[in-house]
Amino acid sequence: MSTSKQNNLRSLQTFESVARHLSLTKAAAELGVTQSAVSHQLRRLTDQVGERLMMKSGRSIVLTPAGEALARKLGAAFGDIDRSLSEVIGRNRKLVRLAVCSSFAPGWLVPRLASFHHANPEVGLQLCMYARDPVLTDAVADAFVTTFPEVPGFWSLLVRREVLVAVVSSRKPVLDQIAPRLITTDLEPARIGADWKVGAEQGILPFEIAGSQDWLFASYYIVALEMVRQGLGAALVPDFLVERELADGALKVISDGGVATKEDYYLCIKESRRSEAPLDAVARWFRLQTNGQGKHAA
Repeated sequence: MSTSKQNNLRSLQTFESVARHLSLTKAAAELGVTQSAVSHQLRRLTDQVGERLMMKSGRSIVLTPAGEALARKLGAAFGDIDRSLSEVIGRNRKLVRLAVCSSFAPGWLVPRLASFHHANPEVGLQLCMYARDPVLTDAVADAFVTTFPEVPGFWSLLVRREVLVAVVSSRKPVLDQIAPRLITTDLEPARIGADWKVGAEQGILPFEIAGSQDWLFASYYIVALEMVRQGLGAALVPDFLVERELADGALKVISDGGVATKEDYYLCIKESRRSEAPLDAVARWFRLQTNGQGKHAA
């Protein structure tokens, strides 16, 4: 490939990333370059096409009509390239890359996977777990479980609402069974213990939270749950994460209800790919798991 064509492709790739994120910072992080390099590629592309493709609006970036048209075409084109590469590398395997956020993979999805493989033996499912919601792009995965309820250009299905329950170990002694030490997953200085404080405000806790509460900290639910198993204290974790341990008596609930976080879980598939057989199989299986109660959003 000539240097000129390589430069053109780099400029188009840079523009597509900025248009998708509407952020120079996020595009630079995705592409592994500096913001200065991103700005240089955008200027180069603007000069080449002779059209203004985006502009600043306050601290945000907005696309011009020409920019929106180019972004749509590039998104489809790069998606086709990614799928072509996957087909060549995978030698026609029907492989679906499923990006799953947070504790949803080990807590909800994996225990149900056997039924997916039994119902769809021809479809390979590649699980990619992310601590935070991933960027919805073909470069990351083919389907996503995220907390985004509606994303332009994506079909979505409500899979599970997140409800936190307060649990302690039933098999290891807790220092104070009346008011055990509390494990919080809200670690920002201004929000420390926010999960428990919401529970207290809703009146679901059998004890009060002291202003001088001696907190224990965990950045993820699955870490907080392991701390509970070791008898270190109590934690608020998603109900689906503790269903089996509550059933077999390893854990017990110490709240009178659950805390709805509104960080609900949605299956998202790009509308333009929704009819692909492997992705349709994934969508149909997820819908069955919701017992028809999931919400579909265009």
